[in-house]
Amino acid sequence: MAYPGRPVEQKITSRRVIANMKDEFRALYELPENHQCVGVITTDYPDILHCAVDDATKKTRVEVVFCDTYYGGSAVKWSANSGAAFALISGEKVADVNSAMQSIEDYVKRQKFLYDLKGDGSLLYFVGLISPAGRYFQEELEVTANDALAYVAGPPVEAMYAIDQALKGGDVKVAEFIEPPDADNCARAIFVGSESACKNALNAFAQAMEQCGKDPLAL
Repeated sequence: MAYPGRPVEQKITSRRVIANMKDEFRALYELPENHQCVGVITTDYPDILHCAVDDATKKTRVEVVFCDTYYGGSAVKWSANSGAAFALISGEKVADVNSAMQSIEDYVKRQKFLYDLKGDGSLLYFVGLISPAGRYFQEELEVTANDALAYVAGPPVEAMYAIDQALKGGDVKVAEFIEPPDADNCARAIFVGSESACKNALNAFAQAMEQCGKDPLAL
């Protein structure tokens, strides 16, 4: 599906695999005793990381232990490679975690979920179709493997308007809503429904974002 604007390339900014953890390290996250390895990873934009780790749970034998956006996003960081979000995954074997890390990298490179409406980075929005939901989103959102998800994000005013339009445009329900201003001053929602309904909701969100971009002061 073609959305308004130019797709923005997203990337992994740093990653490491930690094998044969010390028990003291495992205790920091209360990891299962049979999990011997973790992977830590960051991306330059936050929302793609949530989608990518969910996708990894469909394809590999890992658990998502933690995934969240930094306060202030990528604007507040200690390193040029810190990115805007951090995730930690764990598995029984190093091979499992390595496979998951590769899966996450491939997903981030492949998916076109982030769009630049004006071509200069001044108005971005995120529209991601997840179908079906993986184990990470199933547990976080209390949805099932039969559900599709529509993940949307954008600046506060524009996204709030567009979220309403998405609900009107698709036969979906809100699985999660993060009101503005969140950690990096956006508004976010994840809708649940059939794949076709989620596609309709994403299209309605994108069209509404484009309208807001053309006239930000309209009532």
